[in-house]
Amino acid sequence: MATDQKSSTVEIERGSPGSVIENELPTYRAISVRAVLSLICGALAIFSFAHPFFYLASILAVALGFLAHRAIRRNPEMLTGARLANAGIALGLVSGLITATYTTVQTYVRTHQAEQFGKHYAQILESPTIAEIITYHLHPDGRKEKGPDYMLKQMESSSPKDKMMVEQRFGQLLALRRRLQSSNDQHVKFVRIEAVGEDEGRGNEIPIFALAVFEVDGPATKDFPEQKQHALAILKARRAGRQYDWWVDDVKFPYTPKTYTPPTKAPDDGHGHAH
Repeated sequence: MATDQKSSTVEIERGSPGSVIENELPTYRAISVRAVLSLICGALAIFSFAHPFFYLASILAVALGFLAHRAIRRNPEMLTGARLANAGIALGLVSGLITATYTTVQTYVRTHQAEQFGKHYAQILESPTIAEIITYHLHPDGRKEKGPDYMLKQMESSSPKDKMMVEQRFGQLLALRRRLQSSNDQHVKFVRIEAVGEDEGRGNEIPIFALAVFEVDGPATKDFPEQKQHALAILKARRAGRQYDWWVDDVKFPYTPKTYTPPTKAPDDGHGHAH
């Protein structure tokens, strides 16, 4: 019996140091992949001002961060990376909120200024001379050099071929003009801005576009049997400090509200030229 007790004690003493070392070894935990992806998306979300695509990164950063936290809570012995997830969520929220606020304010300012120009253009449409109307279709740089008097002289002295080109270029505007001149009771008024945004693919200068809807009201005539019709003015603008310089790019008449489809951008041949 004495021998058995001695051997048993020796075995316990020999086994004890190994048990203590095993208990002190840290348990390995993997970093959550979602937490890492959340941080990467959060970093990309900083570029939300550059392109709307990066705004999606802010949404993914928040979503992946919360998913990472849920996975870590379910498997705390196997996963880690809560701080990475927190950083990704913070970057995504801050970048997304700042971009959303900036975009909302910018859209409001552009819409408000487009409305002011649209109301002014409605008055110009009732101008006695077509030259003054066409002046508002010029780029701001050209409008400074070529006023209504200059345009009127150019139109009066133009050749039949040039007049035909003007009719082709401003055909629907001239149709709207004929409607307004069909009687003294014909009037046009600005209704609303249907859409506003950035017109990409224009080189270094990216003009702002706005779709301004107008209502034409007056007695029905043979050429215009409808009492009320709508017209669309496609407005363009460039930034000039805190304001925008606006001009009219084209007019659609008659127009059915909310049916305008912008022309498809021509594919690039890889050398900066469209086919």
